[in-house]
Amino acid sequence: QRKYFGPFLFDDVPLFFLLALVVMAEANYIASYICSNWTKVALICHYIRHASLQQSLRVQKWFVLLLQCKWELMKHWDEKMGQSSILVVHPRTTPLVLLRRLLGLPDLDRSVKKIPEAVKVCIIHTMTHYISIGQELSNGRNSLHLSRVGGERFLWACSSSTGTSDIILTWHIATCILEVRHPYQCGQEHGSLPYLNYKIAATHLSRYCTYLMAWSPDLLPDHEEWSTSLYEVVKNDAKCALSGCSCTAVGPEAEYEQVIQLLSVNSRHEVLRKGVVLGKQLVELMEGQEIAWMVLAEFWSEMILYIAPSDNVRGHLEAIARGGELITLLWALLSHVGIVSRPGDAAGTATTDAAPSARHR
Repeated sequence: QRKYFGPFLFDDVPLFFLLALVVMAEANYIASYICSNWTKVALICHYIRHASLQQSLRVQKWFVLLLQCKWELMKHWDEKMGQSSILVVHPRTTPLVLLRRLLGLPDLDRSVKKIPEAVKVCIIHTMTHYISIGQELSNGRNSLHLSRVGGERFLWACSSSTGTSDIILTWHIATCILEVRHPYQCGQEHGSLPYLNYKIAATHLSRYCTYLMAWSPDLLPDHEEWSTSLYEVVKNDAKCALSGCSCTAVGPEAEYEQVIQLLSVNSRHEVLRKGVVLGKQLVELMEGQEIAWMVLAEFWSEMILYIAPSDNVRGHLEAIARGGELITLLWALLSHVGIVSRPGDAAGTATTDAAPSARHR
């Protein structure tokens, strides 16, 4: 009954507003849970197991209504995959990017693309192949052993004493270098030729694994902080090494030579140097455009399946809440076929595969 409204406006209204938000958030959570696919699957299983429910028309009507329910506020996976890259030969020059550089803020090196059919085909083909022959997945070593073009020469790049993250970055850098030498032509993003499908699968999976290191490292085998710090260090090293790139080279071959020269001279990190050596090997293998891309597509398909098994259920739940991730879908798919854990880390074992001579530091 006060004559002035100051205390009411400044104390009670924010409190009521906060309570309303909490109630709305809880209601959204309950509705999304009830309308989720997990609830529908559980109800169907319960309905099938109990014959008495199948004889009740009222229960059947309720089941039909519930199965038809959709909650529009839920974030559903839209079959898209994040993309990030360590090796950026042509940096973006948009006003927003220039403003972030002027303010000293980190670049937003993430893009989202629809998953191409070539990526799905390569992943499913790799999974069914290894299941049919009864062979365990590895960090890419098995795909090189089974390669028809002598993939054993690249086995040295699958060995590491620290984990899987540096192997991912090594092969990602090599994939980027091969893409510099053989870039996409106009209209090739949706090609139908075999080598184009290999190329699409290799480049998209390479950038997706790098994206996971930058944005969702908790879904990878290595420690979260280690993966993030390694990504930042190698990315900064590559950026500094390419700072003298004038981008005036005419043609892919001249640009490739310029990039290789700058990285060979200016790079400091061992992962970046190994990636350059591997990239040069892949370019030398590129007698026809199909061979090297086939090796990379098979490698990345096995790598994404190798890193998918995880016991970090909370991390995948949070990824689902954000809209879903491709690796979460693969994690569930592998669990259904009985692959719930990752085999012994072959990356850390001692191998006799010798890397080509290079000054690693």
